[in-house]
Amino acid sequence: MTTTSPATAIVVDDSGVRLGTVDENGQVWDFAHVHIGTTREDGSAVDFSGVRLGRVRS
Repeated sequence: MTTTSPATAIVVDDSGVRLGTVDENGQVWDFAHVHIGTTREDGSAVDFSGVRLGRVRS
């Protein structure tokens, strides 16, 4: 079992549906704690191929 950082923000899609959390390192995790992407400086969240998932909301 691994330990992870606490969530610092929520990722939502464009309609406001919550997709997951962002840790203090900018990594995006879904609510089943699967690593699904990262954040960008413009406040967007993207998957590993660069496809936009949504926006970061604190």
